[in-house]
Amino acid sequence: MNRRTRRAEEALLGAMFFRPEALPAMRWVPAGAFSSPDLGALWTALQNIDFRTVPTNEVPSAVTAAVARIEDQGLRQCLTPSRIAQLASACPEPRNAVLYGGMTVESAIHRAVEHAGNELRNTAQRAEVDQAGQALDQVERTGNRLAALDTAWKAAPETVRNLLDTPAEEPIQLAPRTTRARVDLQAEAETVASLLWQPGQLPEVTGWLRSADFSDKRLAAVYEAMTTLHDRHAPIDTVTVAWEAARRPGAQPSGQVLDELERAGMGGTAAYTGEHVLGAAVLDRLDATGHHMRDLALHPQLAPTALVDHAEQAMQPTIADRERVHHAEREPELARDSEPAPAGPTDTQPAAHEHEMEINL
Repeated sequence: MNRRTRRAEEALLGAMFFRPEALPAMRWVPAGAFSSPDLGALWTALQNIDFRTVPTNEVPSAVTAAVARIEDQGLRQCLTPSRIAQLASACPEPRNAVLYGGMTVESAIHRAVEHAGNELRNTAQRAEVDQAGQALDQVERTGNRLAALDTAWKAAPETVRNLLDTPAEEPIQLAPRTTRARVDLQAEAETVASLLWQPGQLPEVTGWLRSADFSDKRLAAVYEAMTTLHDRHAPIDTVTVAWEAARRPGAQPSGQVLDELERAGMGGTAAYTGEHVLGAAVLDRLDATGHHMRDLALHPQLAPTALVDHAEQAMQPTIADRERVHHAEREPELARDSEPAPAGPTDTQPAAHEHEMEINL
C-alpha cells in the first residue's frame, strides 16, 4: 500500500470524527475498500453508531465503545485510543470527506485489478495443459469481479466521479513480458507433421486451432499455409506448402524442416496433439492477460472507469479461448457423427516413425 492511499483513507476516517452526521451518506464506500483490515473494521464500527443520539463531546467515547465490540481481538488491539486520536487529526478538511471516499474506492479498484491479474497468472502457471478449460473458469470469475468493481464505482456520487474519473494525459506504456509462460514445441511439431503427412485430418482441427497458437513461427507458417490450401481444395504437400508459405511475411520454413516434418508425421494424431498445442497457448494467453492487468493496475494515472475498461479488454482473447477449448473438447463426439476420415497413406508413402519426434527446428 502506498502513502497516498493511506493518507486518503485516514483523512476519510478522520473526517467522520468531525462530521459523523455525514456517515449515512457515505455508505457507498464499502469496508472492504480500505487497504488494511483494522481501518475497514473501524469504518464498519462507525457505520453502526447512531450519531444522532450522541452529543458532540461524547463522540470519542462512543467510538471507543464501538471499537470494544469488534469481535477480532487483533483488530481491537490495532485500534487503540492513541491510534484513533491520530486518525482524528489526519483529516485536513472534513468537508472533503466525499472526495476522500472516492479516492479510497479508486485505490481499492486498483488493488483488486492487480490481485485479479496475479490470480490469473498463478492459475495459468499452476495448471496442466489438459486443464486449460478449468483454468479458464477463472476468467469468468474475474469478469464478474470487474463488473462488481464497475458497479461499486458507479455507486459513488456523480460529483466525485466527475472529479476523479479523468483521462490519462499520456498514453499508457506497459512493459511486455520477456518470455512466454507456456510452450509445448513437441506437440506443435507433432501436430504439423501429422497434418502434413495426412492432410485429411485438417477438418478435425481447423475449427478450433489457430496459427497464433503455435509459438514457433515457422510451424505456424506451415499450419497457416496448409489451412489456406485446404480451404482452396488445393493439393497439400511439401512443395505446395512451401510455395504458399512464401507468399506470407514472417518466418519461412526451410525445405529441410518440411522434409523432416513429412518424414516424422503420424496419421490420426493431429487432434490429440493439437489439443495440447491449444492448451499451452491458452494458458500462455491467460498468463499474458494477468500480466497485462497487473501492470495496468500499477499505473495511478488510470482512473477507475478506464482501468476497468482496459482490464476487460485485456480479457477478451481468453474469453474467445473458452469457446475454442469447448469446441476442441466436443470434437471427438462431433467426429463420430461425420463422414469417415479419408484413407491413410499408401505403402508408397514414407513410413511413420515413433510418436516422439526429434526435429531440428
